[in-house]
Amino acid sequence: MKRVLLLPAVFLLICLSLIGCGPKSSGDVADDLAKQVEKMSGYKSKASLSVQAGKTPQEYEVEVWHKKPNFYRISLTSKQRNITQIILRNNEGVFVLTPHLNKSFRFQSEWPEKHGQVYLYESLAKSIISDTARKFQGEGEQYAFEVKADYQSRSLTTQKIMLNKSLEPVRVDVMDSNMNPMVTVQYNSFELNPKFDEDAFDKERNMQAAILDSVPVIAEASAENQERSFGVIEPNYLPKGVTLKGIDKVNDEDGVQIVLTYTGEYPFTLIENKSRSAAVSFVSGEPVDLGYTVGIMVGDMNKTLRWDYEGVEYTLSSGMPAEEMVEVAKSMFNQVGK
Repeated sequence: MKRVLLLPAVFLLICLSLIGCGPKSSGDVADDLAKQVEKMSGYKSKASLSVQAGKTPQEYEVEVWHKKPNFYRISLTSKQRNITQIILRNNEGVFVLTPHLNKSFRFQSEWPEKHGQVYLYESLAKSIISDTARKFQGEGEQYAFEVKADYQSRSLTTQKIMLNKSLEPVRVDVMDSNMNPMVTVQYNSFELNPKFDEDAFDKERNMQAAILDSVPVIAEASAENQERSFGVIEPNYLPKGVTLKGIDKVNDEDGVQIVLTYTGEYPFTLIENKSRSAAVSFVSGEPVDLGYTVGIMVGDMNKTLRWDYEGVEYTLSSGMPAEEMVEVAKSMFNQVGK
């Protein structure tokens, strides 16, 4: 009799075990991901980043170091130009370092909490966890999520995030409203809970090390900057109803400064001059990913967006929405001076 009663009990345990080992749901993976991000002490990652900017994709090598709670080092190296920019966050604030120009900006910011970045693990996790309308599929040894995108650009609406079974990122594709891939991140390595040198996030160490790596580029950029006459470079995108009012050329101690004035619903001023070395401190602001370079957004109502590209320093000032300013700046990529 005992043997007869024991068989159903064993059968029930086997069934429960099989149920417990079944495929995980979207919610299960999201919960596990939230726990992993909460428990981790940090990570190191290396990835290839491709950005659709104009006809030719811009390719970057991206290295990310993150040490909890809020230390960051993001190195972005352009494969086409062999130029590196570094975003650094430590106890002193947030820095954007441009070693080949010997230029650095420092400011107080909540970055990256305010806006996520496609190459940050915690940003990807947050996108998955917070989007209750997420689409999910288990693909072999990987999990695939389709969720909303929020990356300081209104043209990027959806992203597909691939994770392995250890919940480490494998690939990210960010799409526009027509589901065309505009940004792709392919991970080459990912390490959870690594050890960091004591000065790994020190500004001077990172700046000097990057300058030493960039010495040939600095010399080349300096010579090019001296000889180059960049002309008038106009944006390829303007907000609706905005038109060019006038162009002025002003001579200052550093050469010619070009001032473009635009009028309309969102009037703005765009100043162009040769890139110069600088170490500037701001009270508030945040880095802005323009696809082809990293800019600095400062201000609230009246904002200023600064960036450097191909030996030219740009300063865009306006009260227009930040998203519109980013679109104007992005449209400057590969524009030829007149």
